[in-house]
Amino acid sequence: MSDRRAVPLEVKLDGRKVASETVCMWAGPYVFVISTTLPDRGLALELHSTFVGHEGVPTVATHLNLGPPDHAPFIVTAEHEHANVDPVLRPRECVYEHADVLLETLKGLGHSVGIDVADDAFGELERVET
Repeated sequence: MSDRRAVPLEVKLDGRKVASETVCMWAGPYVFVISTTLPDRGLALELHSTFVGHEGVPTVATHLNLGPPDHAPFIVTAEHEHANVDPVLRPRECVYEHADVLLETLKGLGHSVGIDVADDAFGELERVET
């Protein structure tokens, strides 16, 4: 259950594709973690998102932003209806929220941003034993 899996996100800043890596893993039965790293010199940004949820309680998302250099780290939190964002049965929704936070972070740095998620990006991710 703790194997890291790649999530194929393609990040474009100001019209050009930039180096990026997005991975995810379950850190227990009700905790899903997604991390994106943009290592380009001058950008060097990381976003780490954690989704914790269980039926009967809201799902809580925490997004830790690190970088770029000379920018203070910050955390954004959100609470969701569990039926809409379920880290066990609906990891796709978690990835979309993570990508949206990344998009807004990069826009806030003054970039024109595009993030593409391949249609087949979730096949393996959504094959979860419950």
